[in-house]
Amino acid sequence: MPQRPPITTQGTVIEVRKPDQLYLVALANGHRAMGVREKHLPRAPEGVDPVGMTVTLEFSPFDMSRCVIVHWAVA
Repeated sequence: MPQRPPITTQGTVIEVRKPDQLYLVALANGHRAMGVREKHLPRAPEGVDPVGMTVTLEFSPFDMSRCVIVHWAVA
């Protein structure tokens, strides 16, 4: 069976649950998801509060409640 590709979208960080690990992210359609930052992926910029930042997310096609933060938008 072929692997299904992840669903990529953008969202806004609305709350930090665990600094540098776990974030609550809101999507444009009103959906909220828990976003994790894996160790090998980029961190939020130093000295900047991540709340309000735009992030690029990857969702598994099987679970839309959790996602991985793959990119932080730097203004």
